[in-house]
Amino acid sequence: MRKRLQQRKSSTKRVLQWVVGATLTVVATSAGAYAGLRSFPMHTVHAAHETHETSQSPLQHPTRDPIQLLLIGTDARPKDDRGNTDVLMVARLDPIRHRISILSIPRDTQVAYPDGKYHKINQSLQLGNPELTKQIVQRLLGIPIDGYVLADFRGIIQIVNLIGGLSINVPERMHYDTGDKEHHRIWLEPGFQTLDGEQALGFVRFRHDALGDVGRTERQQEFMRAFYNKLMQPSTFTKLPSILHAAWSALDTDIPLMDILSLSSHAEQYRSYRFLHETLPGSFHNPDPRDPTDLSYWVVNPAEAQFVARQFFLDGKEVSNPIQDPHQTQTWHLPNLSR
Repeated sequence: MRKRLQQRKSSTKRVLQWVVGATLTVVATSAGAYAGLRSFPMHTVHAAHETHETSQSPLQHPTRDPIQLLLIGTDARPKDDRGNTDVLMVARLDPIRHRISILSIPRDTQVAYPDGKYHKINQSLQLGNPELTKQIVQRLLGIPIDGYVLADFRGIIQIVNLIGGLSINVPERMHYDTGDKEHHRIWLEPGFQTLDGEQALGFVRFRHDALGDVGRTERQQEFMRAFYNKLMQPSTFTKLPSILHAAWSALDTDIPLMDILSLSSHAEQYRSYRFLHETLPGSFHNPDPRDPTDLSYWVVNPAEAQFVARQFFLDGKEVSNPIQDPHQTQTWHLPNLSR
């Protein structure tokens, strides 16, 4: 089995290096960059693949029908088995409506696990594997997930530098030292500017703003838009073989090779698609300092989460402000759409 998996990955890697505009690489490398430059031991994920039958594709018609992919980034440190899920997004590629839609799920979202206990959703990778994360997200949003793409972060700075940096508006001064041994200094001044790989990484990792994790998801989405726009420029296409080569070591997915190849061959048409993004709405729960077991959470209403996901992915309706009052989250009810 291990030999077969190694042969499969080697074959996939060779093809991806010459497939121009691989769509999965576009979204997956973006997801990886958001979480920060970390080293992720991918052998922990490969074990989950041993039960995956590559002959059975989860995508029926990947270039004709909408598909929904789970993008996972991890904050794993060296010697960690899996780490926490630091970035979690659902990306819908819709060739019918000509849309690419990205829904961010805050890492502190409180969800029920299969054992009935409640934890933050960012613990799902550490407590299980990408399949557990996929299962929880499907139940949270009430929609099917066709596959996942999991990223580590060794090649992200190199990839951003290869495409000539990203044009991003930095909304405020960001000065912070993360304490990591590498890439620890975040030092950005406000204004519209071209960020190199190191600076772009700091932009998405910075957490010390008024909106906390929600502000971070907004920057992740801004990074995604800038990365996608830059990658879709004709001047970048000639660099894609080098970009794909650098990205491959940072990716792991349960999507079969033939689906990746099929999606990649239609990358040109995605340039005209509308790009939508939003954050799953909810409210902040601040911990009681008198209770050491009480944690900070992003609390969502389960019925609202499923309603918002369907409205967003099917109808393209975006939530203007994801931050709610806790009472609003608790008492949310299905609106009367017949009016």
